[in-house]
Amino acid sequence: MLENVKITKLDNGARIATSAMQGSNVCRLGFHIPMGSRREKASEAGWSHFAEHMILRGSEKYPSQKIINRILGRFGGYKNAATTSLWTGFYARVPAYGIGETIDVLGDAIAHPLFTQSEIEIERNAILAEIRMMADDSNRRLIHLVYKSMWSGHPIGRPIIGTPKSISSIDEKSLKAFHRARYTSHGALFIATGKVDHDEIVERVLPVFNALSDAPEPRYRRISPDWPIKPVAVDRCDESEATFMISFRGVTNSDSRKYAQALLTDILGGDANSRLFRNVRGRNGLAYVVGANFIAEEDFGIINIGASVSPDSIEKVLALCGHELRELARKPVGRQELSFQREKFASIAILENESSCEKEYTILNNCLENHRKIEGVDAEVERIRSTSASDLQGLAAEIFRPENCSLVLSLPRNCKASPEKLREALFNG
Repeated sequence: MLENVKITKLDNGARIATSAMQGSNVCRLGFHIPMGSRREKASEAGWSHFAEHMILRGSEKYPSQKIINRILGRFGGYKNAATTSLWTGFYARVPAYGIGETIDVLGDAIAHPLFTQSEIEIERNAILAEIRMMADDSNRRLIHLVYKSMWSGHPIGRPIIGTPKSISSIDEKSLKAFHRARYTSHGALFIATGKVDHDEIVERVLPVFNALSDAPEPRYRRISPDWPIKPVAVDRCDESEATFMISFRGVTNSDSRKYAQALLTDILGGDANSRLFRNVRGRNGLAYVVGANFIAEEDFGIINIGASVSPDSIEKVLALCGHELRELARKPVGRQELSFQREKFASIAILENESSCEKEYTILNNCLENHRKIEGVDAEVERIRSTSASDLQGLAAEIFRPENCSLVLSLPRNCKASPEKLREALFNG
């Protein structure tokens, strides 16, 4: 994987990266614009996501969503777009002979969107409906509350989709001004993997990036390690089950301990072999699913542990989770358990690097967006296999501290459990 990568940095600040793959007849390609929710002003919350939707509703050369969908749809692949906290991406997967036309359609939509008021009104109604749908989804509210509790007052605590107030303020004039100022070539990326010719790709993409603003890449507020954490946050819901999320700040993707973090999280709650699954479900039958995951970004990391349980048993489940957290910090992982987890993660790394234009694209995208060094799977496997029990114990002791934790709860309205008592059960139960 990533053996035939070529990267061209343009004079306008954009980068074009390709990975040519022998034997492939397809191409995965995408434009990545450095604009997301963390780069927005508070009054612009959700505008990046809104602009992403509007861009595919018509451009100067392809003036309607129907035309765009028909051209890209006839290749039998797919197109999609997504907005994150830092990036907006527009993607497609097509046969190699459709590369030129796909770049032309997506490129014109990105560089020359129409943004008519009539289309804005249609999309506004759809986005407001999505906001209402999310407000009715207790799981989505819980995830949003996690970020709001871990980084209260920081832009990362705002929903990417925005609020009814911020979305209602968008009109044709303001959206066009937002696009002109924020869709800049500086920091922009284009990535293509599969059957590609780098020089031909550069020739086709160059006019698109040249048509974007030459303003500086939109800045974003970085997260400081000492940002205050809200110890407990509660959402009342109409569900019969109580759901919790135990969240700790972890290490970033540039930290060499990220491999230890991945192993630690998996030992704790990765699958049916994990300690939490064996204890909470296997021995006590208190949850159908209990698990842990982690996210490592450029300037923050987070480990989440969660489950849905009966309100009557949530205190005991939190006490069991707390026990497993303390055990990982108190004593080293045993040789057999560590050997199993290292081999599992090394195998996953090898399997995930099995050559395909989709996987190649994902790896290259993660490296370029997060300013990571492009490395082969052998280096990754070596780092996984060299992680020691003391590495895991040291990281557990550093991360699994009460002052580094927010307990986020989604409780039925009739649940009488005290949130403060539940947090006490987690750390002292």
